[in-house]
Amino acid sequence: MSTLALHPENQFVAMIVPTTVGGAGKNGINISLKNAQRAFIWCINQKGADATQCTWTLAQSSGNAGSATGTGEKAMTNNVPIYYSDSFAGDNSLAAATAAKSYAQAVTQSVTQVVVFDIVPEACMDLAGNFDCVTVNASDPAAANTITAFAMIVPRQTPLATPFSD
Repeated sequence: MSTLALHPENQFVAMIVPTTVGGAGKNGINISLKNAQRAFIWCINQKGADATQCTWTLAQSSGNAGSATGTGEKAMTNNVPIYYSDSFAGDNSLAAATAAKSYAQAVTQSVTQVVVFDIVPEACMDLAGNFDCVTVNASDPAAANTITAFAMIVPRQTPLATPFSD
């Protein structure tokens, strides 16, 4: 992949979990990766005075992009590379975590935590079964915390159709 493919003008950004105060678990919006070669899903947790552990879990579905309820939503087929920072505001470098389908953030408070999932559809999704939509769900982000998640999508070719429709 050329470095030009990673230029912002050649990518799409899709909101998965709109910025919200935590509380109960949050289901992300399903986005279509039908015409994507790769997607980086960024999950951000601005933690207040609550040390509750938030787990971000990937899911794939066979349709209903643009909705928080994907058709036949299920776990990813294979693990994906994960990168994280438990104190992103103080140090914006990311460290590699063990490849997985979910990531549990550290139990800390008053920090900004970031998790990045590196999605290559052919490597981790059931494309043969028409599962080409992806989302990320947050478990128990806690009421004192603010969360958001978005995807940076690298298309196979430009222009990419909207990721919010199948």
